[in-house]
Amino acid sequence: MKFLPVILLFCLQPEIICSGYNSPDSLVVRKIIIEGNYRTDKKLIFRELTFKTDETVSRDKIDYLRITSINNLTKTSLFNFVEMEVSEEGDGSLTVRLRLTERWYVWPNVYLNHTDRNFSEWWRTKDLNKLEYGVGLKINNFRGMGETLVLNYRFGNFTKIELDYRGIFLDKAERNSLSFLASWSAKKFLPYMIASDKQLFMKEDYPLIKSINLSAKYRYRKNYFNIQSVELGFTDYRISDTISSLNPYYAGLDNVRQRFFNLRYEFIRDNRDSRIYPKTGHLLTAGINKKGFHIIPGEFNAMEIYGNLYLYNKIVNRVYLASGIWFSSVFSDDYVFSGQTGLGYLQYVRGYEFYAVNGDNAFLFKSLLKYELLPVKVIKLNCWPIRRLYQFNKIPLEIYANIFFDAGYVNDRNSFYKTYNNILVNKMMYSTGIGLDFVTYYDKVFRLDYSFNALGESGLFIHWKAAFR
Repeated sequence: MKFLPVILLFCLQPEIICSGYNSPDSLVVRKIIIEGNYRTDKKLIFRELTFKTDETVSRDKIDYLRITSINNLTKTSLFNFVEMEVSEEGDGSLTVRLRLTERWYVWPNVYLNHTDRNFSEWWRTKDLNKLEYGVGLKINNFRGMGETLVLNYRFGNFTKIELDYRGIFLDKAERNSLSFLASWSAKKFLPYMIASDKQLFMKEDYPLIKSINLSAKYRYRKNYFNIQSVELGFTDYRISDTISSLNPYYAGLDNVRQRFFNLRYEFIRDNRDSRIYPKTGHLLTAGINKKGFHIIPGEFNAMEIYGNLYLYNKIVNRVYLASGIWFSSVFSDDYVFSGQTGLGYLQYVRGYEFYAVNGDNAFLFKSLLKYELLPVKVIKLNCWPIRRLYQFNKIPLEIYANIFFDAGYVNDRNSFYKTYNNILVNKMMYSTGIGLDFVTYYDKVFRLDYSFNALGESGLFIHWKAAFR
């Protein structure tokens, strides 16, 4: 009987007999080997891994943890290729071997781009006044910590000086980070009004609008998928008398200047397999942006609430389904043209690329069914000197065909835009069509859509981003 207390202790505390022992259903991660991180700090890489040294993992979760780790590292946009092998050793432990191909990180550039709402709209007119050009420098993975430093100088009709420094970590766990933005711009070519659902432009030899933008953003990311951020900003812009006479509401009735502070809160949950061209997972975004706090006399006062939910699913092998909704609502006591929301800009109904629709509230539904025509194929370049540059000598390529359906609606509470023959406001827009997507490295997507809209129009449209992401 003298052994009874010991027997009872082991019966009541079964975890004691499991300490240091691997059951057939669990394994201990003994070693994590990282290769190819010539610039990237290991702390940043370990932050994205779901495997931890000396951690016990269930055997049935190994594949999920491996895929999640690869997706997390891919979404940092620091690597062209991420490969991971998880092997079981003879003693029942796990060895994780990670092979990375880092991207090139310093991009001095001579800049040439259009300033239209989308490429198809610019290509329709081929208006050289809408081109901006300049020089700049972008350093990705600055200091090896995933930070991004951008310096830009644009000149011509769109003069701009910009400094953008993003992703400065404040703690060793890399949960807290800061970003800063400062820019000054002047435009001699400006859209000042929407009539017949098209933007009207004015061109002068002097600036039609000058603006200053300053912002500081704090971001908190505790786990892999959830991000919260708070941004404090300041905007000061002044329009010319020419623009004020053409549209007295551009900066508010008879105003030529708007200055305001803004405070934005945003929550993001993102477990997609890719930020650039997602195929599985979901993205949820919800935010509120308050402009104006009665700090400055005559300060612009408005509030925007916005959000989106995008769902991505694999149906069967090589077949994927995606759908989602986006909305934005602006509340303000005063009508300010430049402070409106709408469709036809970053968000649009496919098939309506040539139209701009402004209002107080905007809603968008998108869906597509796509088939993987060409699974990822790696093209190796053996020509000199590219073959010696590991950041460029292997080009991944994927091709997808899709069919889609979109619907959107913009509400103008006061029917202000109706007076300018804008027939798309307060009216349902919808479209369908087929598309072809090409996906390659350095986050490049080339997209061809042939769309049919509710106006009875059809056409081929070119885009450089995924349909929704």
